[in-house]
Amino acid sequence: MKAVAALLETLTAESSIPSMSLCVRVEDEEVFHHSVGMARLDRPQPVVDDQVYDLASLTKILATTPVAAALVRAGVFGLDDAVARWLPDVDPRICVHHLLSHSSGLPAWSPLYEAHAPASWGTGPTRTAMLETARTTPLQTTPGEAHCYSDLGFLTLLALFEVATDQRFEDLVRMHVVEALGVDLRWGWPAAAATQDCAVRGGVVQGEVDDLNCAALGGVSTHAGLFGTARRVARAVHAIGDQIREDTVLRQFAMWKGPGSHRLGFDSISPGYSSTGSHFPADTVGHLGFTGTSAWTVPSRRTTVVLLTNRLHPADVREDIRSARPQVHDAVAKALGWG
Repeated sequence: MKAVAALLETLTAESSIPSMSLCVRVEDEEVFHHSVGMARLDRPQPVVDDQVYDLASLTKILATTPVAAALVRAGVFGLDDAVARWLPDVDPRICVHHLLSHSSGLPAWSPLYEAHAPASWGTGPTRTAMLETARTTPLQTTPGEAHCYSDLGFLTLLALFEVATDQRFEDLVRMHVVEALGVDLRWGWPAAAATQDCAVRGGVVQGEVDDLNCAALGGVSTHAGLFGTARRVARAVHAIGDQIREDTVLRQFAMWKGPGSHRLGFDSISPGYSSTGSHFPADTVGHLGFTGTSAWTVPSRRTTVVLLTNRLHPADVREDIRSARPQVHDAVAKALGWG
């Protein structure tokens, strides 16, 4: 794995990505971990070994998918159930599986936070209004017909979970993820690596969620909000990979075939470009995060690879992380004897 460590050093030195932290687990044992670079640049702060990062959309597989699977397993709702049964203002054609597979017809995103003064962010009325706006946004396509990666769809899941269970989402995550898997993941973390210099918030964001819609919701959401280290995330995702092998419901989530690359909460290897490079097996599932994070697990090989970065700090330069991800995963695959 020396070549992998050297690559991380090179990428942080020669690209716009300030820091990287990589963890690889095989057969439930950590076989590699390395952190390199700067957690913050404007007030120089080198990374620590177990550096905390804003996980962004890794929240979807670390929190939303396990909670959804647990609620399906418990019979709270079924994948084919109409969401309007619990949320009458949702289009009656949208089923639970449409939201999880990003095929509901809802648009990708909307700046919902703009309708609410920052002083009101995190309050009950703001949260209620944002979730209502998300789920009643006019559809772009007929449910089930097309793939559109949609944070609005996942915000609709947030409302569904809470109405169907009469519990707050953070309590569901604590029960079905943090306690069930024994892993320390948090909603915000002061020691996290910095993300972007945010005009809305008037400075560099550190310790608070970068995503503005999530921030306006109070830092807790189904689409973003969790923080953790590469080691913590790898343990959690590896456990989820083992559950895919053993649990009928979660295996169905990972094998579901929708109109795009997304399964039920998971993403998979896309034809052409893939952040996993060229050598990961077809049963690989996981997710990317906007802050420069990724987590992939291969159930058939009991292997999990987690790459965390603060590539948004201080600005959004997408080309470098798009280039770096497959390089890192190809190097890992070579070290594991896959390619």
